[in-house]
Amino acid sequence: HPTMSTTTNDLVLVSGASGFLGTSVCLAYLEKGFRVRGTVRSQEKGDAWVQKHPQWKDKIEFVIVKDVAGANAFDEAVKGVTIVAHTASPFHYDVKDNEKDMLQPAIEGTRQMMQACKKEASVKRVVVTSSFAAVLDMARLPAIGTTYSDDVWNPATYDEAKKSDNPAFVYCASKTLAEHAAWDFVKTEKPSFALTTVQPPLILGPPSQVIESMKSLNTSAGAVWSVIDADKLPATSFPVFTDVRDVAEIHVLATTEEVAKGQRYLSIAGHFDNSQIAEVIARHFPEQKHRLPKVDKVEVPEHFATDSSKVEKQLGIKWIPFEQSIVDTAKSLFALEAQLKEQQK
Repeated sequence: HPTMSTTTNDLVLVSGASGFLGTSVCLAYLEKGFRVRGTVRSQEKGDAWVQKHPQWKDKIEFVIVKDVAGANAFDEAVKGVTIVAHTASPFHYDVKDNEKDMLQPAIEGTRQMMQACKKEASVKRVVVTSSFAAVLDMARLPAIGTTYSDDVWNPATYDEAKKSDNPAFVYCASKTLAEHAAWDFVKTEKPSFALTTVQPPLILGPPSQVIESMKSLNTSAGAVWSVIDADKLPATSFPVFTDVRDVAEIHVLATTEEVAKGQRYLSIAGHFDNSQIAEVIARHFPEQKHRLPKVDKVEVPEHFATDSSKVEKQLGIKWIPFEQSIVDTAKSLFALEAQLKEQQK
């Protein structure tokens, strides 16, 4: 890689540090020698994080941000920070009020982070975790014959999202509008930091965050776990994936490589179907085979194509293959299940 423009003793702020992606992003920066400050919703979450990853206790600190969309939410958190990775955004479909539960927290949370970074002169680089949801147009799915790349935007508007009764549409709109808010901020406010955004799809890979029960698995690890003990194969929630370790690595490179300034990076490793998840687990974990639904045939139904060549070329990303991602995820989930059972005794 070209020389890193930042020195590794720099302090990195990671918002949403106790989440699935946030935890992996923290670890990726720590492994590269950075110091990390993570935002969490409560002190308990920070303490639990350190308990799970004690080897990093001297290199990580936590700051409590109860509401990411609150006024001046991140002003204290960004003090003395050089790099910011904003991974915190609501990802769930438990929406009672589209604006209050999904749109406002996503958009306002991003805006608050941008404002805090502009005020803090030490901030040089900011990466915002957007999503493939900000690229694709849900109304056109399966969009056969369309290739999605970094320069495509989801056309969803705030008004449509406010009125929609489809939580998935509202989620996709929230990611789109939040990313627009970040770019608009840079255009109008001309801050002294450089912005980069990353658009991952469904993120697979072994969870490294604190997990208290198999029921509280994050949405993406839950996608793999949903195949276990299912009577019949669940529908594939979304047919494109990237391993969490690759997404975390992209966040680090997005804030340390010169070339990444001002870029959007669609970050999709490949396409898959749940039948493939079941097949890979059955092959690698024969002792768990009885817990898997019967799969008639393994295939990926036809849908859109994706082009992530920009991130591959500019940041030198070599994707973790699907099979390895599923094996590593399943291995960690089976181990976690055994450990939780042990704790309940």
